[in-house]
Amino acid sequence: MRQTTPGMSKAKRPPGPTFIEALRMTPDLTRDALGAMSRISQTHGDMVRVKIGPMLVYLLNHPDYAKHVLQDNHTNYRKSSIYHEFSVLLGNGQLTTNDMEYWRSQRKLIHPAFSRSHLERYFSKVAESSSAMLARWEAAASAGRPLDVYSEFMRLMLGLTGKILFSIDLAEEAPQVSEAMRVAFDFIMTRVNAPIKLPRDFPTPARRRVARHVDVLNDIVRRLIEERREGEDRGDLLTALVRARDEAGKGMSDEHLRDEIKTLLVAGHESPANVLSWACYLLALNPDKEERLAAEVTQVVGDRPPTFADLPRLRYCQMVLEETMRLYPPAWVVERTPIQDDVIGGYHIEAGARVTMFMYQIHRHRDFWEDAERFEPERFSEARSAGRHRFALFPFSGGPRICLGKDLSMVEMLMCLTMVIQRFRLRLEPSHPVVPLPSVNLRPRDGIVFHLSPRRNSVAAAG
Repeated sequence: MRQTTPGMSKAKRPPGPTFIEALRMTPDLTRDALGAMSRISQTHGDMVRVKIGPMLVYLLNHPDYAKHVLQDNHTNYRKSSIYHEFSVLLGNGQLTTNDMEYWRSQRKLIHPAFSRSHLERYFSKVAESSSAMLARWEAAASAGRPLDVYSEFMRLMLGLTGKILFSIDLAEEAPQVSEAMRVAFDFIMTRVNAPIKLPRDFPTPARRRVARHVDVLNDIVRRLIEERREGEDRGDLLTALVRARDEAGKGMSDEHLRDEIKTLLVAGHESPANVLSWACYLLALNPDKEERLAAEVTQVVGDRPPTFADLPRLRYCQMVLEETMRLYPPAWVVERTPIQDDVIGGYHIEAGARVTMFMYQIHRHRDFWEDAERFEPERFSEARSAGRHRFALFPFSGGPRICLGKDLSMVEMLMCLTMVIQRFRLRLEPSHPVVPLPSVNLRPRDGIVFHLSPRRNSVAAAG
């Protein structure tokens, strides 16, 4: 029998489209999820109930509602079935598990690997990889050749994440890794968008193909774990996780290590690459903001390579990244499923439904963001941020399950964007369309193509 929350009997059903309206909008949700979900939100408000056949979805568009689900009443919510789809690639890691006792024990073991001392250790890898990428950009600029910076940032972050996790450049030394992730993501997103699903392990050709690629990825990670078990310390995150112990002196099994490492690998490269791509896009559209950022970089760093100690002083750069994540959050939705019936904002929420926090819309809520579509990093100044709702901006999710790697991601993005602006002016190729694609992350569908011009002639080339 269902338990009830106090006030449940007085709770009302949220507004939403009729059954026929919901059926009619289904093709739009498949073709243009951002546009369709935004229109639904604007029509029906901060809480929307959408029922299509057996599927019941509550669309949450207010920071208070996100805070309730992710923080205030988080024990009543588990990861939705969508996250289970990712286990075909990630296994039972921090992103996919609903076993909270296991999640807490794993998080305690993983968290120290993201301490400040470890971030400083990883910093040299960020500088080295960014410098190598920008050397390629200099060659393209000299030749007058445009570049797709999205592809460049994806290559950078995959290689860099491999160096931080394993001390190898995955983009160069293990291209099977990126192919395994691409094949798995295609399979996952096809299933997420399918109205009718076969059992996930049903042996279709696509499922067998995924299994072959994931087996290759597992073998690579397993070999690296064995090397660290044998005592090899290469100063990477895998070494820290292999050596991590709980209060009883127990570490992670190889299987648990494998799943957590794969989760960090996937989460650690795609999100920063997307944010950096969108940041360059927004700066190119707003040259006055680009010049203000360039002035800060000149003042703080000059022509020398940035250092870890410089990062706190690059305040406007951080504001640019925060504003970018407001407009183009990497994880554009966050989903949960209530274990028991709940009441949110006076509305009745049924157990077992999908509760979708529409981050893309929450980050534009007019009660919290003035002229919300405008790119304005200054809105993240200390004075203007004072008293702002904690969940008006939550690109790394929130509550107990907030992203473990958020500080590392910010270090990577601050460093890389600083070095890009230090060296180049970016101008968009006008004939190349830029269209957001709400896939696993919110990425540019066809990349973002820029023309590069040197900002100055005497910038140091290596960290």
